[in-house]
Amino acid sequence: MKVPKKWLILGAGLLCCCALALWRLWPWLSALTRPETAETLRGFLDGLGVWGAFGLLILQALQVLSALIPALPIQLAAGAAYGPVGGLAICLGGVALGSSLVFGGVKKWGKPLVDRVFPLEKQQRISFLSNARQLNFLTFLLYLLPALPKDVFNYLAALTPLTLRRFLSILIVARTPTILGNTFASSALLAGDTTASILVFCFTGGLGLLCMIFCKPILSWMERHSH
Repeated sequence: MKVPKKWLILGAGLLCCCALALWRLWPWLSALTRPETAETLRGFLDGLGVWGAFGLLILQALQVLSALIPALPIQLAAGAAYGPVGGLAICLGGVALGSSLVFGGVKKWGKPLVDRVFPLEKQQRISFLSNARQLNFLTFLLYLLPALPKDVFNYLAALTPLTLRRFLSILIVARTPTILGNTFASSALLAGDTTASILVFCFTGGLGLLCMIFCKPILSWMERHSH
């Protein structure tokens, strides 16, 4: 049976995205595969005891607050040191803490705080969410799909009808798959399961690159379904 041309093009595109994802992630992957790096990381965090986990949690919270610190190294370190589930719990705790602080800050100081952190053009990309009819569903998609401007919405969420409890519930559920993928992949890599680790990294990285490429069409679709 002849395979349709569009499926061949799509398959080739996915393979290219996976290859690019692996290339972009390789500096972190190669660092984790070095025994001295793994032992240094584990020894350092073990020496800190409970403060090691607390430090990673605070780093993850600062990542949410700053919108500048990359989240991936933190999640890889959490998975490598505390396993997939332990690393997930630490990172989600940091995400919840950072998001709560941002939400409370914007509730207190209003849009001037958002304007100090993000230029207006970045805010306008998802301004349609302020009064979206399907706000819960669109917020879930925004946090579920990688490479979308969720860092901006961390600050804009408090200006929408979302309550803090509803916002955190959606945020935690939607971000769990990606964070768990990262913590599982780094834990599997250090355990010697290179195949599983690379497959997970390729999938999450490839999905992230696809979302990055099609960010504008995805946001346009979300805006159309917000009315």
